[in-house]
This record gives sequence, C-alpha cells and structure tokens, in this order.
Amino acid sequence: MASGSRASGFRNHATGMSRSPPLTQATHLPKEIPVTLLGISNLTPRSSTTRWGNEIMHVLRPFKLEGLLDSSLPRPQQHHEDYRKWKYWTSIVSRWLFDQVETSIQLKVRDYAPQLTFADEVFKSIRTMSLPDHASYLASELEKWEDLRRDQYPTAVDFIMAYQNQFNRLKMEDHEPTCAVALRRLLQALSSEIIRVSFIRDEVDNLGRDVDYQLFTYYCRILVTESRRHDDRGAGTSSHNSYSGGGGGGGGGGGGGEIRRGSGASGGSRSGRDVSYRSWRQSTRGRGQ
Repeated sequence: MASGSRASGFRNHATGMSRSPPLTQATHLPKEIPVTLLGISNLTPRSSTTRWGNEIMHVLRPFKLEGLLDSSLPRPQQHHEDYRKWKYWTSIVSRWLFDQVETSIQLKVRDYAPQLTFADEVFKSIRTMSLPDHASYLASELEKWEDLRRDQYPTAVDFIMAYQNQFNRLKMEDHEPTCAVALRRLLQALSSEIIRVSFIRDEVDNLGRDVDYQLFTYYCRILVTESRRHDDRGAGTSSHNSYSGGGGGGGGGGGGGEIRRGSGASGGSRSGRDVSYRSWRQSTRGRGQ
C-alpha cells in the first residue's frame, strides 16, 4: 500500500511539473527595448484589409509581437510577472497600428471606440470599421477578373499571367470563383489561338476529379508554354517567308511556307511531348507534389 501511495504521489508530482503556464499575450514577448517598426502601405477605403493585415503580421513577427493582436489570447493580469513588458509593447504597437491607416479610417475607429488602448482591440476595430469598404473592394476585384479579355494584351502569355494574378488576388481574399470556372473561361479565351486547348479540355473532362487550385495552376503553366511555342513558330514562319520571297520564286516560296506551317502544327499536336496531367503526375516532379 505504501509503495502504491508513493507511486501515485510520484505520478501527480510529475504531472504537476510538466504543466506549462497558460498562454497569454505576454508569452514570448521580448524585453522592453527601443525598436523601429517599419511602416507599410496605409490601409485606405480602396485597398485590401486582408493584404494590410498580412503585412502588419510580417512586420511584427520578427520581433515576436504578433501575439499582441490575437484577441483569442487573454491579456495578462496586473499581477502577472510579464505584465509591465506586455503593457510596454501593446502601447507601442497600438500607436504604430494607427499610423498604418488613412486618416479617414483613424477617425472612424476613434468615433467608434474613443478609449482604445490595447493593440488587439485597435487591430480588431480597424478591421471591423473597414468591412463595408472591404466588401466594395472585393466586388471591384471580382469585376476586374471578369472583365479580363485576350485582346487587351499583346501576347497570350501576358493575358494568362494577368488572368492568373487577378485570380490569386481573389483567392487571397477567399473570394475566388471555383477553379473549374476559372480554367473553363481561360480555355475559352485561348481556344482559337492555342492548338492544345481542345486536348486539355478533353483531358479535364476525363480526369475523374474536380479541378482544384493545383490543377488550375498546372494548366496555366502548360498554356504559357504552349503560347510561347505558338509565338516561336509564328516568328520562325515569318522569317522563312521573308527569306523565300527575297530569293525570287514567290509561288514556290509561298508553297514552302504552307508546308512548314502545316508540318509544325501537326507535329506539335501529334508528336510533341506529352503535356498531360497524368504524365506529369507519373514523372518525378509530379510524384513530389
């Protein structure tokens, strides 16, 4: 019985020793030292609250100050051993946060809650007061994506990159269309220009899985590659036609040009390298992702 009691007591003692103090906003804060927090692009009624918040965290994280903005973490009580440290840093960060927003937003926040003191409540209030503006921003960004057209860009590559970049902006905001819709619109815009579009459509229809972000970006890369091939073939054909015309024999030169174009197109679609998604997944690179 005695040994059992000792064993039980030992277990309780070990359990007590293994407990960590509860996390608060003061946990992991650095010592009270002078620092210079870099400024970022001010939040405006026309900018992204999400991007602004990410940039705020990017500045604070190297100093281990990002926890000050986490309202899910309790603030330390006055008797907490790190209370003074926390008070020092939350005051610095709250003042810095106000400097990272446009004056009109500062006024809204101060009217909404004039007694704000702590960094987490300042951060939350800025985001709350920016919600109506953020909704307008999202609608504007979605409209930009919907209005993108191939004829707005000099090359297909430029169009694909702009299309994908705008999609990524919406994805960062969790406001993107489905990847299947995005890919379908992109293929439609390029269907008269890139030979492999019909091949990609058939493959997507027979994949037996939904188009996710990985697939969307994969096919964007394939379309960029095929667009550059198309441009290279066009440049090579123009150069050949100019050379043939200069050699005298316009009819013969024209015929030669046609043969080369036909051969290049069919060769690209029939005997070119396999760019299918299944082939990519079977490759070393595909298995690694």
